[in-house]
Amino acid sequence: MRCLNNVEDIYISHNLNAGAIQNCKIIDLNAMIFAKILYNQIMELWVLLAILAAATQALRTAVQKKMTPQLGSYGASYIRFSYSFPFAWAIVLGYMMLVNVGIPSLPPMFWFWINIAAITQIAFTILLIMLFSHRSFAAAVAFSKTEVLQAALFEALILGVVASLQTAFAIALGVVATIMLSLAKSSVTSHSIMRTIFSKQTGFGLGAGAFLGFCTVAYGAAIKHIPTDDVMLNAGLAAAIAVTIQTVGFGAWMYAAKRHELIASFVYWRESTMAGLWGTLCSLFWFAAFAMHAVAPVRAVGQIELLMSIGFSYFYFKEKISLTELIAMALLALSIILVLLA
Repeated sequence: MRCLNNVEDIYISHNLNAGAIQNCKIIDLNAMIFAKILYNQIMELWVLLAILAAATQALRTAVQKKMTPQLGSYGASYIRFSYSFPFAWAIVLGYMMLVNVGIPSLPPMFWFWINIAAITQIAFTILLIMLFSHRSFAAAVAFSKTEVLQAALFEALILGVVASLQTAFAIALGVVATIMLSLAKSSVTSHSIMRTIFSKQTGFGLGAGAFLGFCTVAYGAAIKHIPTDDVMLNAGLAAAIAVTIQTVGFGAWMYAAKRHELIASFVYWRESTMAGLWGTLCSLFWFAAFAMHAVAPVRAVGQIELLMSIGFSYFYFKEKISLTELIAMALLALSIILVLLA
């Protein structure tokens, strides 16, 4: 009887008989089967990680929105960084102890890009929190998702990158969706369209998306300048250093300009801690998913956050979402996925 040494034969076959198994090394056979199954499971693990990243991101943002009445826009923005600080360093230092490595020497270009990333992330967070006072939770999150479309548009206009037909269609669809989202609470006239396009809420939304796009690029550039091949160490170290810059820098500004909101962020430490925890887990899940799979498909799966934000908006914050907003968010999600998979 033939010994089933080929892993594919073993993995696919459902008719292994006792004689065949007895003629093989059982331990090696089981090890190969386990390795094959584990490999296939890991290939799909990035999907789960992307969904977890989107979920924790939605949870973090929901905590910030909930805390805005007590902390103000700046205080609710600050807790995302200050309460992430201990979690971020605990994770990266724990990982370094586990793999027995130290902090590598970081070149000047790393410090340049990590400061850009930290500052633009602060700007994105503030604009997103401010947008909550003008739009529903779901609509505000949807506005921030325009960063993918803006990045593609900037590449075409500034860098001269020739967009594919699919990308061009996706950008046009995204523009229509954004206008629909802006006009969801208004009557559709030429005057209202112009007023809405140049409104404060649209500026907050598109500004949040733009800063998020710059932040993503800057983080990627900073990580590339860390002189190690350990993806998890590089990502974790960049996140921990960035949140340190944000906690100290943003905190110093708040002490001078918004001291009452800074104090409030510490008074409500129990509720605020969850923003830090969810924010840290969110970063961890994103980085792990990006390490396992290509960025575009991961971000495409991550658009499930829009669906989650609708759930939070309706069931948790008791906000009414119009049919126009739902259609606009669906079109926006479709346009983003088309760009990511182009």
